[in-house]
Amino acid sequence: MNHNKLAQKRHSKAQKRKNKKYTGPKYSKLEQMVLWAPILERAGIQMFEEQQPEGFKEYDKESNTSFV
Repeated sequence: MNHNKLAQKRHSKAQKRKNKKYTGPKYSKLEQMVLWAPILERAGIQMFEEQQPEGFKEYDKESNTSFV
């Protein structure tokens, strides 16, 4: 191949790389975590266990306080 043909080939490859569209990640972070959760649970790592936020108090059903 002559010099000009090689230069055109090199330039066209560079243009393809430059103009390549970014499609983003295939899966979101949450979807990735959901996919890995069963594997990690078998190893003893709990990712999605029920947790109460700090300062959260249980509702007392026997209370007679009225907010009317």
